[in-house]
Amino acid sequence: MEMELSLEQYETLLKLVYMGDWVISTLQAKDRSEDEPDSDSRYADVVRHVFSQAEHAGLGNIVQIDQNNGEPYLTREFEEESGLVDILEDYEDEVFWQALIERLAHRDFLRHFGETAISQMAIEERIEKETPFHDKWSNEFHENGLENLKT
Repeated sequence: MEMELSLEQYETLLKLVYMGDWVISTLQAKDRSEDEPDSDSRYADVVRHVFSQAEHAGLGNIVQIDQNNGEPYLTREFEEESGLVDILEDYEDEVFWQALIERLAHRDFLRHFGETAISQMAIEERIEKETPFHDKWSNEFHENGLENLKT
């Protein structure tokens, strides 16, 4: 199967593959020791293939080959100038705040109603009764960040 992409589309594909690889690699690194290989090389194979075609597509200036292992990678200049680093930092920030809000809201919801009562609620009732806890934490962090969190 062959796919026709413009130069701009291929550059966007490189960015998407890089970001997907970053997410997968982060999750895989969390679940393995330094001596273990990647748990699923399907992703690495696709990254390698897409990156290795950059020269042929006319984007060889943004992909380099590692002299030690022969693996293609995006240049540091491209990562920074393309906004990839900013996108990933914004993503991490958003995930952090959403996860924190969700976890604190759910904790407070459980404390307030108890597991038994919650297990007997219909999903609509759960959502309705948990939403105020979510709103409380969302407003708190929007207004004060982490300032008021104490141990």
